[in-house]
Amino acid sequence: MTWLLLLSLAFIVFLNRYFFLEPKVAFKLPHWIENMLQYSAPCLLTAICAPIVFFNDQQLRALPLDAYFLTAIVCIVLALISKKILVNLGLSLLCFYGLFYLFN
Repeated sequence: MTWLLLLSLAFIVFLNRYFFLEPKVAFKLPHWIENMLQYSAPCLLTAICAPIVFFNDQQLRALPLDAYFLTAIVCIVLALISKKILVNLGLSLLCFYGLFYLFN
Protein backbone atom coordinates (compact mmCIF):
# COMPACT_ATOMS: atom_id res chain seq x y z
CA MET A 1 0.00 0.00 0.00
CA THR A 2 2.83 2.42 0.84
CA TRP A 3 4.65 1.85 -2.45
CA LEU A 4 1.44 2.26 -4.41
CA LEU A 5 0.74 5.52 -2.62
CA LEU A 6 4.29 6.83 -3.16
CA LEU A 7 4.31 5.93 -6.84
CA SER A 8 0.88 7.44 -7.45
CA LEU A 9 1.86 10.68 -5.70
CA ALA A 10 5.10 10.81 -7.70
CA PHE A 11 3.10 10.33 -10.90
CA ILE A 12 0.70 13.14 -9.96
CA VAL A 13 3.57 15.50 -9.16
CA PHE A 14 5.30 14.60 -12.43
CA LEU A 15 2.13 15.28 -14.45
CA ASN A 16 1.58 18.63 -12.77
CA ARG A 17 5.13 19.75 -13.46
CA TYR A 18 5.11 18.37 -16.99
CA PHE A 19 1.93 20.19 -18.01
CA PHE A 20 3.05 23.53 -16.63
CA LEU A 21 6.75 23.46 -17.55
CA GLU A 22 6.92 21.62 -20.88
CA PRO A 23 6.78 24.15 -23.74
CA LYS A 24 5.55 21.56 -26.26
CA VAL A 25 2.30 20.97 -24.35
CA ALA A 26 -0.40 23.35 -25.56
CA PHE A 27 -1.96 23.87 -22.15
CA LYS A 28 -2.64 27.49 -21.27
CA LEU A 29 -4.20 28.66 -18.03
CA PRO A 30 -6.58 31.60 -18.04
CA HIS A 31 -4.98 34.95 -17.27
CA TRP A 32 -6.76 35.39 -13.92
CA ILE A 33 -5.47 32.01 -12.68
CA GLU A 34 -1.91 32.94 -13.68
CA ASN A 35 -2.29 36.18 -11.71
CA MET A 36 -3.52 34.26 -8.66
CA LEU A 37 -0.63 31.77 -8.89
CA GLN A 38 1.88 34.61 -8.50
CA TYR A 39 0.90 34.73 -4.82
CA SER A 40 1.40 31.01 -4.17
CA ALA A 41 5.12 31.17 -3.26
CA PRO A 42 4.79 33.99 -0.67
CA CYS A 43 1.74 32.28 0.83
CA LEU A 44 3.54 28.96 1.06
CA LEU A 45 6.64 30.51 2.64
CA THR A 46 4.48 32.36 5.15
CA ALA A 47 2.65 29.16 6.05
CA ILE A 48 5.97 27.39 6.63
CA CYS A 49 7.79 30.19 8.48
CA ALA A 50 5.07 31.64 10.71
CA PRO A 51 4.74 28.62 13.04
CA ILE A 52 8.54 28.40 13.35
CA VAL A 53 8.85 32.09 14.24
CA PHE A 54 5.91 32.37 16.62
CA PHE A 55 5.61 28.95 18.28
CA ASN A 56 7.89 26.67 20.28
CA ASP A 57 6.22 23.25 20.38
CA GLN A 58 2.67 24.15 21.47
CA GLN A 59 3.49 27.41 23.24
CA LEU A 60 3.79 30.96 21.98
CA ARG A 61 7.35 32.27 22.10
CA ALA A 62 8.40 35.22 24.29
CA LEU A 63 8.16 37.49 21.28
CA PRO A 64 9.92 40.76 22.00
CA LEU A 65 13.22 39.13 22.98
CA ASP A 66 13.31 35.95 20.95
CA ALA A 67 16.06 35.11 18.46
CA TYR A 68 13.62 33.69 15.90
CA PHE A 69 11.33 36.73 16.00
CA LEU A 70 14.10 39.33 15.94
CA THR A 71 15.91 37.53 13.12
CA ALA A 72 12.69 37.38 11.09
CA ILE A 73 12.35 41.15 11.44
CA VAL A 74 16.01 41.68 10.48
CA CYS A 75 15.58 39.37 7.48
CA ILE A 76 12.54 41.31 6.24
CA VAL A 77 14.32 44.66 6.64
CA LEU A 78 17.43 43.35 4.86
CA ALA A 79 15.30 41.97 2.02
CA LEU A 80 13.62 45.34 1.57
CA ILE A 81 16.95 47.19 1.60
CA SER A 82 19.38 44.94 -0.28
CA LYS A 83 17.18 42.88 -2.65
CA LYS A 84 20.04 40.34 -2.84
CA ILE A 85 19.09 36.91 -1.63
CA LEU A 86 22.55 35.53 -0.80
CA VAL A 87 23.56 38.65 1.14
CA ASN A 88 20.25 38.50 2.98
CA LEU A 89 20.69 34.81 3.73
CA GLY A 90 24.22 35.22 5.07
CA LEU A 91 23.47 38.25 7.22
CA SER A 92 20.27 36.68 8.55
CA LEU A 93 22.14 33.51 9.52
CA LEU A 94 24.82 35.53 11.30
CA CYS A 95 22.13 37.53 13.07
CA PHE A 96 20.25 34.40 14.12
CA TYR A 97 23.28 32.57 15.49
CA GLY A 98 24.48 35.70 17.27
CA LEU A 99 21.11 36.34 18.88
CA PHE A 100 20.63 32.66 19.69
CA TYR A 101 24.02 32.60 21.43
CA LEU A 102 23.22 35.86 23.23
CA PHE A 103 19.81 34.77 24.54
CA ASN A 104 20.74 31.18 25.49
